[in-house]
Amino acid sequence: MMRVVDYGIGSLSEPCVLLLGYFDGMHVGHRALLARAKEIAEKQNLLVGIMTFYDSKNGGQIYTFSERLYLFEKLGADFAFAARFDEAFRATDGREFLNRIARSLEVRAFVCGTDFTFGKGAACGAEELRAFCSERSVQAEILPLVRLHGEKAAASLAKQYLAGGEVEKLAELLGDKYFIRGEVATEGRHVGRTIGFPTANIHLSSEKYPLKMGVYAVTAEIGGKIYRGIANYGSRPTFGDGRTVLEVYADGYAGDLYGQAITVYFDEFIREIRKFGSAEELSGQLKKDLEKIR
Repeated sequence: MMRVVDYGIGSLSEPCVLLLGYFDGMHVGHRALLARAKEIAEKQNLLVGIMTFYDSKNGGQIYTFSERLYLFEKLGADFAFAARFDEAFRATDGREFLNRIARSLEVRAFVCGTDFTFGKGAACGAEELRAFCSERSVQAEILPLVRLHGEKAAASLAKQYLAGGEVEKLAELLGDKYFIRGEVATEGRHVGRTIGFPTANIHLSSEKYPLKMGVYAVTAEIGGKIYRGIANYGSRPTFGDGRTVLEVYADGYAGDLYGQAITVYFDEFIREIRKFGSAEELSGQLKKDLEKIR
């Protein structure tokens, strides 16, 4: 598990380069920042840290905190510097925000985008960060924004693609396929078996920004192996279940996944969810869905 240093509480003595921002989705703009941070770290023998938040800043998270830690580690960061976006944090002025970081971490370089703002009312930005770094002989790397098809790479655009189920566009924006990672629940797992499609069910965090409900072609990573599959994201009207659940059938997998963490990557939207007249009718449609992804 990736190391986490708590903003205002924890500390880390090893010198580091720190990325400043939220990094909700680690889109292509964020990945450019991380690439630059890793270049600096390699030259100066530093750790790479990424600032983020435990909770949501603006209406739901693209990736939950645990998913972000998984992604940060996969992308080569060494630790996360995590804060809570609470009233006390929002009331902290920009200077004190930077001072608190300095008390917790031995930062040798900061990396952020030109649109990064901080402090009460988002009153501070690149100019204030450069001034702070100049006083302390700390490197400040402020990189231009990355654009994709004429639009700024941003979490707001990612959420637009999520809401529309446009997972292929989303993958281009994120720099990799969008995923959901979670622990497989026992509830409902026997229903799929009765119609010939045993599924791994993941109950989603209420903090996660919702993907468009539907049936998707997916790729599941289970125990280090990759399986193609189909997934129902949303309700299960045929069985009278209106809750939002991610239900995954991994083609070719045999075994019990209860309690295991799996990662489900979304390849493409196949169809809308609909209520079938019987379990047998649903099974017939799932066979057709499976033929498509094969």
